[in-house]
Amino acid sequence: MISLLQVRDMVALYGRTDAYQISQKFSASLPMIEAMLDKLTAMGKLEQIDQSSCLTGHSCKLCPEIKKCNLKIYQVTPV
Repeated sequence: MISLLQVRDMVALYGRTDAYQISQKFSASLPMIEAMLDKLTAMGKLEQIDQSSCLTGHSCKLCPEIKKCNLKIYQVTPV
């Protein structure tokens, strides 16, 4: 069973990440990871960052994807 600490550490390791990447890394269900990320955000351990700064480092306008991705990106809250 994956813990909140492991999820937080994975976000810290990646710098910025989304629920899908963590779900794939731990072979855990996406809804469970999303719930854990929401809990960590509510606890003030993580913050959801602006969607316009995607994981590719480009704005959505420059993204090769035509559809809006609605991607929630998380990072560790600065101390």
